[in-house]
Amino acid sequence: MKTAYIKAPFQVQFREVPLRELKDNELLVRVELCGICGSDIHSARSQAVDWETFGHEVVGVVERIGRSVGNVKVGDRVVLESSTFCRTCDDCRNGDVYLCKDGPNNFFTSEPGGFSEYFIAAMEQAIPLDPAINPKHAALVEPMGVAMDLFKVADIHLNDDVLVIGLGAIGLMALRMAKLAGARNLYAADIEAAGQRFEVAKAYGATELIRSDRVSLEEYPFPRGGVDRVLVTAPPWLIPTALKTLRFGGIAAYLGFGYGPRKDITIDANEFHLRRLQLRASYAAPALFFPRCLDLIRSGMIDCEPLITDVRPMDQLEAAIRNQAENIGGCIKTLMYNPCGKALIE
Repeated sequence: MKTAYIKAPFQVQFREVPLRELKDNELLVRVELCGICGSDIHSARSQAVDWETFGHEVVGVVERIGRSVGNVKVGDRVVLESSTFCRTCDDCRNGDVYLCKDGPNNFFTSEPGGFSEYFIAAMEQAIPLDPAINPKHAALVEPMGVAMDLFKVADIHLNDDVLVIGLGAIGLMALRMAKLAGARNLYAADIEAAGQRFEVAKAYGATELIRSDRVSLEEYPFPRGGVDRVLVTAPPWLIPTALKTLRFGGIAAYLGFGYGPRKDITIDANEFHLRRLQLRASYAAPALFFPRCLDLIRSGMIDCEPLITDVRPMDQLEAAIRNQAENIGGCIKTLMYNPCGKALIE
């Protein structure tokens, strides 16, 4: 089968690789759609030291199953969790499945990734897709699960003032969840070039849009002198700024990556202590909340259509990654399709 490999800067190469035999608890999925994630952009820019496989936002059809697989059958359309929990470690048995580090996680190994013709998944990763859900929208369930973890970590309450910094697909979906949870004032912040992302933020319920390259977030005239919660889906160097936007007792929830010197931050520990602030890390693995996210799509509470701004055939993957990285004003989420998935996007 063909599978894509990536190497910085913005190089994509398709290779023919063999398909190994399935284990008893595995299934073979014919990939129809795969979304481009922000982590794929990071790899394209600077992180891939050598060629590596990639892609983890997959919708496809089950082609074969191992003899122990009972949750799906051949012919089922499925969405794939990029990781899940093992069920047997101490954390799982204590009910803390979100802390499990031993579950199936084969999207992030040396095996072929989601930008392939086929993908071998553990049965725990496969969730049958309700025919009522548009497969294009289902391709956003994995990043929606990441947004759900950020939302949960932030612990947003009715009538809270909430600021979201970074309006990629994850930030926008987290913003929508904050609105659904009863946020009072909902601020959406990004650079002016974000363009269409501001339009989606407004449609998702943002009450104010902040061009953070024009206006200082630290000096912004929030009605209560600050916000109750700030969600950061941006590089870590923005965390100190985010903390300064908080009211007394506020919580900052963060997800993102930094590299080199920019991965380190410095904060005033005395101010952090005396203002009773909290900084919480969000890391949505292995609990990705797929059933709840699929319900949000099915019910119409989160409309994924505005987030899908580019759809291309798989052989245009290199150009699509570059476009998503460079065209932040017009491209939010790109879906790639194999020939077998073309009908799903028409």
